[in-house]
Amino acid sequence: MSIRIQALEPRYIPKLAAWHQAEWAHLDRSLDETTRQARLEKHCSTTNLPSTFIALDGDTLVGGICLVAHDVPDRPQYSPWISRIYVAEDQRGKMIGKALIDHAKEALRQQGHDALYLITQDKGPFYARIGWVKVEDYRLNEHPMEIMRIILN
Repeated sequence: MSIRIQALEPRYIPKLAAWHQAEWAHLDRSLDETTRQARLEKHCSTTNLPSTFIALDGDTLVGGICLVAHDVPDRPQYSPWISRIYVAEDQRGKMIGKALIDHAKEALRQQGHDALYLITQDKGPFYARIGWVKVEDYRLNEHPMEIMRIILN
């Protein structure tokens, strides 16, 4: 398997939106798959935010990472964010998620950012193992979450 990471292409938007809907619909019932697709259409450029990088095995989509300026409206002091990171279930454990994060970190570092944030419900231990630190506990629509940060320098 040879994984390639690149900018999101429109042909992969429907599958990525379906993954996002299946994984995170319970956190925000106001978003449906069509809305997610429309949002992702604005993510195909990686020179500014929002942007999305995808992981491909050949031409098969195996993962994606979305970057946004602000992901939690009442935390404007934190920016930029990993908004969503997803790896296909049959591809997990192969370090694809870490590769996506590393790629995103480098892209943001080149844009002049010095830190990156994310919010997670249950993946805090994974992120801690790869250098992230918890900034605060947070509640998103009554779901307990953690806001985490990594320094990019």
